[in-house]
Amino acid sequence: MSDTENLRDKFKRPLERPGAGPAAPAKRAEAQLPVPIAQPAPTGDEAAAGGGGLARLLGAIGRMLAPKPPVKDQPAADAAESPVFTALVAHLGNDTDGAGFAHLFASLEGRLPFKLKSLGRAFALDNLEDPAAVASLVTNTRQVAANDKVDLLIWGDMVKEGYRLRFASAASPDEDRPGVFGPSTRLELPRDFGEPAATLLLAAAIAAAETSNEAQKGAVRRLLPPLAAQVEGLSTKPPLSMSMPQQRSLQLVFGHVAAVTALSVPPSQAGLWFDKAIASYRAALKRISRVDPTWETGLIHKHVAAVLTAQAEAAKEPAPQLKEAVAEWRSAAENLARATMPQEWASAQIRLGNALYRLDLVTGDIDLLREALQTLQGALQVYSRTETPQKWAAIMHDIALVLEVYGDQLKSPEVLKRSVETCESVLQVFTRERAPQSWAAAQNTLGSALFLLDKHSDGTANLDAAATAFQQALDVFRSVGAKKQAQVAARNLGHVNKLAEDRRGRQIVDPGWVDKPPPKRR
Repeated sequence: MSDTENLRDKFKRPLERPGAGPAAPAKRAEAQLPVPIAQPAPTGDEAAAGGGGLARLLGAIGRMLAPKPPVKDQPAADAAESPVFTALVAHLGNDTDGAGFAHLFASLEGRLPFKLKSLGRAFALDNLEDPAAVASLVTNTRQVAANDKVDLLIWGDMVKEGYRLRFASAASPDEDRPGVFGPSTRLELPRDFGEPAATLLLAAAIAAAETSNEAQKGAVRRLLPPLAAQVEGLSTKPPLSMSMPQQRSLQLVFGHVAAVTALSVPPSQAGLWFDKAIASYRAALKRISRVDPTWETGLIHKHVAAVLTAQAEAAKEPAPQLKEAVAEWRSAAENLARATMPQEWASAQIRLGNALYRLDLVTGDIDLLREALQTLQGALQVYSRTETPQKWAAIMHDIALVLEVYGDQLKSPEVLKRSVETCESVLQVFTRERAPQSWAAAQNTLGSALFLLDKHSDGTANLDAAATAFQQALDVFRSVGAKKQAQVAARNLGHVNKLAEDRRGRQIVDPGWVDKPPPKRR
């Protein structure tokens, strides 16, 4: 419920943010299929003996006394698996003789879980600080991946030191998820790279691929943790023969691999991998020089903050991780320029606003809500209703949530009315038909703000509208199988009905006095 006591019960409302999936992905236990054991064919003696009991006995004794054949190495359990991902490897820029592409392709060919295809063209990204060029390239790479129906596109160029590789998928990744690869994430390797760098490349490709079915998710759960363990040494002790940017890229990419591994292992093991991701990111920060662009620093702080936020969501006492996450989001926003990297800057602002909001729910520090409102409103400078209506509505819903809690803590009808008005503007963009869960989440927030309006004014004028909003949210959550969200909406609806019953009961006048004689005057 939106009242402070219920909000602080576990610091977060379990409703999904519009346009995003649940804050922490659900883990499913995967059934481990046994490796089939081939049965030995009958020997000549066995075949001849047929059903004879004595012959079978003698044959058995003979086999016991015979020398044992050498045991062959058993194939790995995944050797019989079929590839579940398809990767498209593009030709590389500045690779005049094609030797770089040939080495890259050969280092991945035949390795699970990928089926490889080659693309006879290259992509060029000369300046990451040119937002128009980055946006155009992101659109181009995703379109190529979609047209070729592949799960991952590996592209990049050759420079003097070696490879500069990047990863793209057809689908837009969930930016709130830890370990997200973007156009700014690059893996830099020397020209003659071998093992274990090739294994890190494979692990990075698995971590960067967007999973769309259970076979792919199962492959990630099965293959990524052991691969991550194999290449951890590259992060803790990068080869001194590599340049400083190459070492930093190894640590950054391993941080992504470790973060995605944390999301794929059982919850009891996730904390260890999240800690490894943070350590690797922070090691990469130490390899940034004064001449490197500040956005390099900002993006690494952003990755650290995303991992800390995920840890807080799973923690019984989330305040320590949330405080660290807030500090990291602030550092990310300070080092990313809105003029040159607007999407990255806005993303940091949105995540900072949400972290401040959640930290207030466990600490009650109302100043955090004021800062949250400022940062979320700042992100609207990048995402407008006319150009990016869905993103605009998602940010506005976050603002409505902050206003709702802020108004509750201040017991301010004026602030709560602003939350109601903000929700109504969100519902003009999110419709029940096109975005049912986002629409239902906004309905739940609207119902909470209306409920609090009457709660803090001793009125009943808004309770019917609040009940309608909660009921509509409940209907949608149940229809899509969102059980936790449905439980929240049902609980909220119960609070509204109880308050309405209590207050309307006090307004009923007992007519029993009509039948009673008037008191006698003395």
